[in-house]
Amino acid sequence: MAITAKQTDIINVKQYVIDKQGNKLAAILDMEELARVRDLLEGLSDLKAIENRVNEPAEDYEKYSRKRKTTLHV
Repeated sequence: MAITAKQTDIINVKQYVIDKQGNKLAAILDMEELARVRDLLEGLSDLKAIENRVNEPAEDYEKYSRKRKTTLHV
């Protein structure tokens, strides 16, 4: 296995690990970049949840709040 130089992509990869044929097997990221990618994935997850709920009927907040208070068992 060999290690190639840094390439510029959406994700800032420090190095790639490649096999003898030059196929990428793994990527090496800095910890800061890993945290940034994790944040991006969380944001995408949030956007997907919003997209899935966009067609749900709207509910008045006061009505919803009263309903929640009556179903809470403390």
